[in-house]
Amino acid sequence: MKKNFLLLFLPLFTIHYSLFTIHYSLFTISTIVAAQTPTPDNDSEGNAIDQQITDLKTRIASRVAELNLVEKRGIIGSVTDVSDTLITVSDLKGDTRFIDVDELTQFSNPTSKDSFGISDIAIDEAIGVLGLYNKESRRILARFVNVMTLPIIIHGAIDSIDEKLFRVKVISENEKVIYLDVEKTTTTFSYSKDKGLVRSGFSKIKGNERVIAVGETNTDENLITATRIILLPEIPKDPKQENSAKK
Repeated sequence: MKKNFLLLFLPLFTIHYSLFTIHYSLFTISTIVAAQTPTPDNDSEGNAIDQQITDLKTRIASRVAELNLVEKRGIIGSVTDVSDTLITVSDLKGDTRFIDVDELTQFSNPTSKDSFGISDIAIDEAIGVLGLYNKESRRILARFVNVMTLPIIIHGAIDSIDEKLFRVKVISENEKVIYLDVEKTTTTFSYSKDKGLVRSGFSKIKGNERVIAVGETNTDENLITATRIILLPEIPKDPKQENSAKK
């Protein structure tokens, strides 16, 4: 009888023990999960974080808009006015440009051996500017300002040639007399419809030819040191230039 009772009791005990083990395991897992889950922030801390995120987004958007509004740009022009923080320039198109300068702006002049700054820039001086162009204000915040010598371009007709001085007298399109000094470094070309641009020289320059010359001014504004000369023998001289030569 006892044997039969034990055979009946053991399966029931085993089932209850298994259920107890399952409940204990579930309780243990719940305790671990609860311990690992962080305590949620209160409302004030949550609002502070949201505000920081909003401020960051605003700063990023503002910076992107600023970058889209500014671009690097360079111009060349003649100085029309200058102050401690502003240079007014007439560019190659004749448009007025305003150049702002600050403590980061660097100035240079190839002909100056001493330190060079904005106070050394003169009216009518040619400068090249590289800086940040603001599309809204249309002003340039200069980063580099360099004094430079702009090349002079002459369109006219050859009136006479001085073979001893290697000098060519030219009547320009505005009927002004210009003398071209031809140096060893001067490159001379001749252009024709059939041959195109052909290398030439001083000995091949003739009177009554149309000419385009590029050079630099000297102390005499009517005297140009030519760096390049292009002869146009097939283009006739303008009658106005011929009459100016006779005066």
